[in-house]
Amino acid sequence: MPAYDYVCQDCRETFEIRASMAAYSDGLSPRCKECGSEHVARSFSVVSVVTGSGGTASAVGCGPSGFS
Repeated sequence: MPAYDYVCQDCRETFEIRASMAAYSDGLSPRCKECGSEHVARSFSVVSVVTGSGGTASAVGCGPSGFS
């Protein structure tokens, strides 16, 4: 089940919600786990990818300004 990261726009708390892709596409209504606010925004995490047998890793991140 995918995890979706959010940040509260009121108290700046970050939290994760695990939901099926069907539930996400149907429209989640996440609330901040700290203050209960519905004023939250989806955030994107850095992902580490290891390719080949050499074990080289590179981090790919996506944030509000796009891919880095």
